[in-house]
Amino acid sequence: MQQLIILICFIVSSFVANAQNTKLENSVLWKIEHKDLQKPSYLLGTVHILCKDDFTIPEKVTKAFNETERLVLEVDMSDTKALMAAQQKMMSGGKLTEELSKEQQTYLDNLLKKELNMSLKMINSYTLMTVYTLLIQQSYDCPLKKMYEVELTSLAKAQNKKVAGLETLDGQLDFFDKAYPKDFLWQQIELFDAYKTEMEEMVTSYKKEEIQKLYDGMNDERFFNENAAYWMLTVRNTNWSKIMPEMMKKKSNLFAVGAAHLAGKNGVIELLRKQGYTVTPVF
Repeated sequence: MQQLIILICFIVSSFVANAQNTKLENSVLWKIEHKDLQKPSYLLGTVHILCKDDFTIPEKVTKAFNETERLVLEVDMSDTKALMAAQQKMMSGGKLTEELSKEQQTYLDNLLKKELNMSLKMINSYTLMTVYTLLIQQSYDCPLKKMYEVELTSLAKAQNKKVAGLETLDGQLDFFDKAYPKDFLWQQIELFDAYKTEMEEMVTSYKKEEIQKLYDGMNDERFFNENAAYWMLTVRNTNWSKIMPEMMKKKSNLFAVGAAHLAGKNGVIELLRKQGYTVTPVF
């Protein structure tokens, strides 16, 4: 159940992109420095879920992790109370069969049986976002998967390192609701086969740290429209860029967020640079 909650909170942002004015160098890890900081912090762009065979934590990321005092994720996934509250949000309080048309019910039931060996009746009390997330997880062609947030949180616990979040879990779920209203979310479910192809290309680019290619490939209006861009990127990145400076004054941090949040004129890198921070790739 915890992994499903994490997927709901993170998987959508793996598909979002933003128009860029500046080309980013090929690196998933960026160093953040400022004359007022005693120690540098680091910014890691992640793909939130990967097949086990594709998953690795590069040596440079491990080094940055060991050098910093705190791990900061989009949300603090070590907060058990927040996870329990999110679990409640996964349940719609109604029935999908009452929310969807007969045609949609038939389509979804067939898709679930084909991809998950489940029927609509089995998940009738789930939200449509939860169902979408279950399908996205299935789009990875492998039996075993790993998640950066889970692995990094485990490392932090093993070292008794503090873990924090840039936003609350409840708040993040609200952003998803605004970014993905019912009609647009249903379109994503109908694009399930296209997601499979997109996943393969995204993972290939990420493993090579070809960040620019990753962003260009994800900038597809089928998966991400203007409304989604506003709520998933512009608003959240702006909020984070206001919080991060105060956090960096107190401790050195490894910030780990979805790779799509790094780029563009409203990306975290550019927003920090506008505030006078030097943000450079770590090769």
